Amino acid sequence: MLRVYHSNRLDVLEALMEFIVERERLDDPFEPEMILVQSTGMAQWLQMTLSQKFGIAANIDFPLPASFIWDMFVRVLPEIPKESAFNKQSMSWKLMTLLPQLLEREDFTLLRHYLTDDSDKRKLFQLSSKAADLFDQYLVYRPDWLAQWETGHLVEGLGEAQAWQAPLWKALVEYTHQLGQPRWHRANLYQRFIETLESATTCPPGLPSRVFICGISALPPVYLQALQALGKHIEIHLLFTNPCRYYWGDIKDPAYLAKLLTRQRRHSFEDRELPLFRDSENAGQLFNSDGEQDVGNPLLASWGKLGRDYIYLLSDLESSQELDAFVDVTPDNLLHNIQSDILELENRAVAGVNIEEFSRSDNKRPLDPLDSSITFHVCHSPQREVEVLHDRLLAMLEEDPTLTPRDIIVMVADIDSYSPFIQAVFGSAPADRYLPYAISDRRARQSHPVLEAFISLLSLPDSRFVSEDVLALLDVPVLAARFDITEEGLRYLRQWVNESGIRWGIDDDNVRELELPATGQHTWRFGLTRMLLGYAMESAQGEWQSVLPYDESSGLIAELVGHLASLLMQLNIWRRGLAQERPLEEWLPVCRD
Repeated sequence: MLRVYHSNRLDVLEALMEFIVERERLDDPFEPEMILVQSTGMAQWLQMTLSQKFGIAANIDFPLPASFIWDMFVRVLPEIPKESAFNKQSMSWKLMTLLPQLLEREDFTLLRHYLTDDSDKRKLFQLSSKAADLFDQYLVYRPDWLAQWETGHLVEGLGEAQAWQAPLWKALVEYTHQLGQPRWHRANLYQRFIETLESATTCPPGLPSRVFICGISALPPVYLQALQALGKHIEIHLLFTNPCRYYWGDIKDPAYLAKLLTRQRRHSFEDRELPLFRDSENAGQLFNSDGEQDVGNPLLASWGKLGRDYIYLLSDLESSQELDAFVDVTPDNLLHNIQSDILELENRAVAGVNIEEFSRSDNKRPLDPLDSSITFHVCHSPQREVEVLHDRLLAMLEEDPTLTPRDIIVMVADIDSYSPFIQAVFGSAPADRYLPYAISDRRARQSHPVLEAFISLLSLPDSRFVSEDVLALLDVPVLAARFDITEEGLRYLRQWVNESGIRWGIDDDNVRELELPATGQHTWRFGLTRMLLGYAMESAQGEWQSVLPYDESSGLIAELVGHLASLLMQLNIWRRGLAQERPLEEWLPVCRD
């Protein structure tokens, strides 16, 4: 049975899951609980809350929806591989092979123009990755398109991009078959999977006893259909964080209604009248008895479009049970007032009145001047934003003793761009102001410094060897240890590199390779020569072969110069090796070296 639980509090939904796990124990104690999540951050939070309730959180699987659905395909349907031949990585490499063979066709004129001047195949790789990502989304959201394209038919009403996407998809499917790989993919398995489950009189072997879905804001329609089919044989508990206790799947955004209103104005210069609404018969449903736009809560209508569509899909499910577990919100501050209005689907906005009418309106709400439940901070830089955030969090933790760091989550639109500032502010705070923190959802290259350094090394053939970029490689402890450079030694090297005049370029030959004029100065060879000369003689003795010694690198500490020279020699060797063209199979040993 598929059961959908609605609540405006995530902790209530989590408590419901705890109640079910505790009261309805699995028959097999070694069978893992299955909890679908959208991210690893949600999985970690659930592990912490479950361990707090039960004393331990073990034998729990937290798959992502896509991997879970494919795993169900493997368990229910015969001859389905454990890994799809149509995942994004596989499709990217196949498309790199296929695209050059198809560019001469008339349908691919647009792509042929884009891939001109692509001697290093970089554009081809980027285009293949983008196309693979697009097809991956079609597999989830437009499986019917792909089914028609595979049979050589076009979908009526689509744009010009279909002219090349359709034959490219068909060629990809045929090429996959030529490679001896199965043609099965998500688009052509959904219906087969659903029909198999619906026609089965007994539960197919290998299915989990129950599945929880928690912390996922929306699921594609085909996923919901697959879960509904699974619900015929196993328990599916879908825990949905719903901010409104009433059905809001048909509320309209005020901006959307304003667009409808402007339809007639756009054509008013023509000597003809146009209908105000595309669907004139149902237009009256958009307005209340007073003739005002009936949008429910405008904030929910404009910010909740994804949830609105999801509510509509959930309400359209058959053979499912819905349970409400909403918690009333006491409107005692600005934030709670907004939450209460959304929960009750009320519109307390006062619009269309002048200042005098507004001053006499009974719809105004008294607010406490000291109410800080919602605050806006205008900062001059991202770093200042993070500094203000750090100060506010400390103040909140001091004001509320029950609040703990694990109760706080900070949402950022682009976490990768803020990561350096977060690490600088939160990581360098003194002991009395330190807050434990973790940065989630970063790209792999951002969260793993070694990977970032590896990618930088791969780009050495195009590098100008700017001093800051080379020294940044030594910020990676593993790489610095490889050349016996300690953290203290790196501080010395930063000073020496700056004071000895090193700016960019390995040597004059490297500068000429970049088609820039060589001056004999400000390169790494020039700076290292000054440092080594400073070990042999003092600058007071004058120049040697037009080079002035750098005094700071003298004495026992001069060993650092040798380590730096070893690094530069190795980087130059890697640069020359990576600049050579090789077949794909030869790159793996090169990267390992």
